[in-house]
Amino acid sequence: MSRKNRNARRQANKPLNPHTVQMAMDTSPAADKNSAAVRMLDEKCGYEFTRLPSIMLESDTSYQRPIDLKRVQRIVENFDARLVNPLKVSEREGHYYVFDGAHTLAALKEIKKFDNFMVDVMLFHGLAYEDEAYLFALQRGESKEVATASRLKALMLSNDSRACDFRSRTESAGFRLSPSGRTAAKCTLGCVAKLWRIFEEDAGLYSETLSLLMSAWHGEAWSLNANIVGGVAMFIQAYRSEMNLARFLKHVGSADLGELNKYKDATAKNKDYSFAFAMYRLYNKVGGTGALTPYALYDFKI
Repeated sequence: MSRKNRNARRQANKPLNPHTVQMAMDTSPAADKNSAAVRMLDEKCGYEFTRLPSIMLESDTSYQRPIDLKRVQRIVENFDARLVNPLKVSEREGHYYVFDGAHTLAALKEIKKFDNFMVDVMLFHGLAYEDEAYLFALQRGESKEVATASRLKALMLSNDSRACDFRSRTESAGFRLSPSGRTAAKCTLGCVAKLWRIFEEDAGLYSETLSLLMSAWHGEAWSLNANIVGGVAMFIQAYRSEMNLARFLKHVGSADLGELNKYKDATAKNKDYSFAFAMYRLYNKVGGTGALTPYALYDFKI
């Protein structure tokens, strides 16, 4: 699916009032004379450009990823005050939460070397917790998009319909998502970026992939490697209408990681294809009626 279509889908699931995408700028004379005048986005939500003491600004770690110190250092090393954008901040329940610009704030603290200073902010009033999480998930920074695992966590907390469907399909197959974004234990999926790509391409394929993974290897941690997961999805795409489930489980599902490595195409640049090829070879190991041809799989090699 194209980036344009994915963005359109996200907008369709946006928890904020859809009319808020067009900022109703207050152009009255009073607003022109007062730079801190609140511009209303709808009847509940508005924003203003103002300055706040850095000591008052905080992050809601329930939906935000930890600060990446290496990224902060890169910002410090390449810092140019002329390029600093106002932080996006939500005033909620007496707190001021930075939902876009936390790494910029950390870099400013490192540069200024003292605890409190004034920061230019775009201050939002009336955002709910779910709105903050959703906007955090969709932010685009100059240096880096929100990491997939953190973005999905935020989208789930915001009750985004696509993210909730993703989680539901994952849990229905008997898996859970690793909180850390890494495979941690049996039945725990950590290759979130790979999983989300499969889901966005075809939600049905995502469910089929997880179902076959669970049936074949019962959630063993080694089977949840990103390239094995991708290989299963590729195998299904190539042979969905031809493969026999019982045969797959008998000849492929009985293989361990060592056997998959033995039969994979070690020369392939596409590692998902490499493991899909191993599955193809194991599936055909006994030959006979029902053996698959390689041609459908070759289309995925590049």
